[in-house]
Amino acid sequence: MEGFDIRTLALTSLILCVLLGVGSFVFARVHKSFRGFYQLGIGYFLFAFGFILIALRWHINDFFSIVVANFFIVFGLTLIITGILKFLHYPKQGFIKISSVLLVLFVVLFLYFTYSDENTSARIIVISAFISWQSFFAAYKTYRHVNPFGRVFTRFLAFSCLCSGVSFLARVVITINSAPIDDFMDAGYVHGLSMIAMQLLVITSCLSLSWSAGQELAQKLEIQATIDSLTNLYNRRAFEEFARKEINRAQREQTHVAIILMDIDLFKLVNDIHGHQIGDEVLQEFSQRLTDSLRPYDIVARYGGEEFMLLLPDTNEETAVTIAEKLRIKIAEPVFDVETSPRLEVTASFGVTSIQGTDIDWQQLVGKADHALYEAKNNGRNQVCSN
Repeated sequence: MEGFDIRTLALTSLILCVLLGVGSFVFARVHKSFRGFYQLGIGYFLFAFGFILIALRWHINDFFSIVVANFFIVFGLTLIITGILKFLHYPKQGFIKISSVLLVLFVVLFLYFTYSDENTSARIIVISAFISWQSFFAAYKTYRHVNPFGRVFTRFLAFSCLCSGVSFLARVVITINSAPIDDFMDAGYVHGLSMIAMQLLVITSCLSLSWSAGQELAQKLEIQATIDSLTNLYNRRAFEEFARKEINRAQREQTHVAIILMDIDLFKLVNDIHGHQIGDEVLQEFSQRLTDSLRPYDIVARYGGEEFMLLLPDTNEETAVTIAEKLRIKIAEPVFDVETSPRLEVTASFGVTSIQGTDIDWQQLVGKADHALYEAKNNGRNQVCSN
């Protein structure tokens, strides 16, 4: 097949590795929270240097086109696998120690089979065995990894590494059972296919980790869109989405739905006297006391600055008032423990309402709870009122 030769494959590998190396460096610079992409980028560039030296075979010294070129390739693969382990948060010290010893052995064997006992077939066996071992190791590690954000992608990478390991192991067996090779540049299709297997490994390593990182970013953005970062409760937008779904269900099934609107009493004074940092700590402990006191199916959100709202499915007004009273007592327990200030006593006021039937309207429900909360505030705070 025209164009299917070692020199052409080396040049295409060069272009591919340069592009992936640049892409990895850009990704690492933009998304600094993801580890391992710098190692990937360096590994791809070492691949590129190795392949360009192979493409220059017979035009430069054998030391560079054979020993240095192949060392760059196996060292580049070592860095790529190190990057994969770092991205997956695996310990990498053991792998680095073993690979360092094998790299030294690799250089010694390549020098020997290039100058002391020139043997192209032996060099092919040495580098193929090295790549096969590393590919199988990477396949094992990536397959075992449980990644909630990109399991499909890491399994895809594991399969790619496995295929690479099998192809290079097959190359070892074929080379041992074949006639000696005089010139690697005319080694034939089997060795050309091994270079294609290496290209596929390079591509899948970059794409799999990039896709996995992208999915993790999307998940984080989705969480940020629904969770209040200070209290780790649902924000208002997400809460209202849940509320509308629950109201639609209550309308269909003719069941009660109740809400409790809560407001921390005199919270502005906490900020004015103790500072906003203490105010944030109060909000965090307030949120924790709420979540510790709720039923599994209740939904709580930070509705405003110091306002919180609780959605109670299948709950009538009497039960909702009882729940609100328990929460009021829990919040009023001494004391709110903050790190940089004397302990604070905090109370809250509660407005409760419940509706049943087909005429449930979300804004109407919120308006009634708000009116009840206003009444609790006017009556002296730290109490529960219903409407």
